[in-house]
Amino acid sequence: MTETINAWIDWLLQSLGLSGPYILLATIPLAVLQSLFGFFPLAILIVLHVSEFNVIGGMLVSWMACNIGAVVTYFLFRRYLFEWFDRTWRSRLKRYDKWQRYLDRYGIWTLVLLRTIPIMPSNIINFMSAVSPIKTSAFIWGTVLGNLSYIWLFGTISSTLIVPREEWNGYLTWYGVFAVILIGIFIRRHWGHLQEDKRSRME
Repeated sequence: MTETINAWIDWLLQSLGLSGPYILLATIPLAVLQSLFGFFPLAILIVLHVSEFNVIGGMLVSWMACNIGAVVTYFLFRRYLFEWFDRTWRSRLKRYDKWQRYLDRYGIWTLVLLRTIPIMPSNIINFMSAVSPIKTSAFIWGTVLGNLSYIWLFGTISSTLIVPREEWNGYLTWYGVFAVILIGIFIRRHWGHLQEDKRSRME
């Protein structure tokens, strides 16, 4: 399935005659569609951008496209399609109830985790955020940091064939520093909540 979608994206770019920076005319709309329907992995766009703009440029472009897609989807559902979505999809999201509770409790930090680790599709994360009481500013910050974490990690891993090992190790080391800082801030801000959750699990 992934190979089919990858071939379709290559065909689309060739048909439109897009190359270089102009591929953004196709990949940004594709990122919005992916954030809305989740019909192909974000990894495809990241690899495409990295191959076109090199590692750092490709990761930055992918980060921008994913942020645009997520924010557009969030506002679309929260402002215009909330009632329809809540009526049609609420029952289908029951299996994600645990993560919905974490999202309501930890807000920004749950978004960072869910976007870093592919526990669920990114469009489901956008839908859950739209129907949760999370503030818009928290959603945007969680999305920005979470997408940065995911794209930095995946972009580094996917670049192993096009950059020297020393450079690849540098990207991975700095990602580790970034992750440790985020974890430290999370623990400091939510130590009380973490202890409450621990006690409730032991009861």
